[in-house]
Amino acid sequence: MAALELSSSRHGDRTVLHISGELDIISRAELVTCLDKTIREHGARIILDLTGLDFMDTSALSTVVSYWKRLTAGGDGYLALAGAQYRTARVLWITGLAQRLPMYDDVAAALEGTESHA
Repeated sequence: MAALELSSSRHGDRTVLHISGELDIISRAELVTCLDKTIREHGARIILDLTGLDFMDTSALSTVVSYWKRLTAGGDGYLALAGAQYRTARVLWITGLAQRLPMYDDVAAALEGTESHA
């Protein structure tokens, strides 16, 4: 099992949260803590970089969807996904959320695509 690793970088008023390893029912608490801290310190414009993701389960997906709804409800925030691959995050496609969540091929595309929200 690959341990979850989280890091972040700032791009203007947006934060890119880089996620590596496995995101599951056990490690999702780390993600929640990191997201809450990011929102509190830097605001509600977040891109999740899933390039280094090895696995995502439905509990982690539920967390992502919950934050997506929360951040977009206020009108000034958003949560976008970058670099999600079918082999590691297939739950996004199986549930149909890959068609609903804002998804980009990579972080550069996500930064460009969310620029109008900045």
